[in-house]
Amino acid sequence: MNEFFLANNRSIKIGDIIIRQFQMYDFDEWAPVAKVIKDFIKNHSDEIYKSLLKAHTAEVITLLSKSTHQDETALISMVEASESLLIQLVDAMFKVNDVFFSEKEPKRKSKRKSQSEDTDQANWFDNFQILIESGHRHKDIMRMSYGTFIGYLKAAQRQQSANIRMQTSLMRAAQHANAKAFAKLIDELKLSED
Repeated sequence: MNEFFLANNRSIKIGDIIIRQFQMYDFDEWAPVAKVIKDFIKNHSDEIYKSLLKAHTAEVITLLSKSTHQDETALISMVEASESLLIQLVDAMFKVNDVFFSEKEPKRKSKRKSQSEDTDQANWFDNFQILIESGHRHKDIMRMSYGTFIGYLKAAQRQQSANIRMQTSLMRAAQHANAKAFAKLIDELKLSED
């Protein structure tokens, strides 16, 4: 889906059922289940939906309940009534949450043995901190869909990188400038008082 679809937290409607984007506030509930399905999809390509349903029915129903806000028993009843409807719902869930399902696994740098196994938890707080430093509030981050969260995170990381490059360039220019050139540089950096 495009960036505006993600940013507006839009959904897809199939019949009476609305397929929503996965939300950050319940990441701990849907991510482990979605990871199982993501790994399955990565390793299977032929008739993926039918294979997925046979291999991971419980996970699919759980994920659909998170994405549709439908009760699991109601979803099971729908599945029993129409397999084609279930396949449509699963397809829509993948499209709406494409950011998660198409996301590549991060390349791991070699870890020192002395690091604790809680590094992943620290990384989530680090990611939240990056967004907070960019002006987002914690409660707003928790209301974001996963796709929106990733989009804002990447934008904030690009901004941080650009700021570091600019600061490095300014330090180098200041170090090599004579007094007159340095004063001119400082004047150019001042905000206009007009």
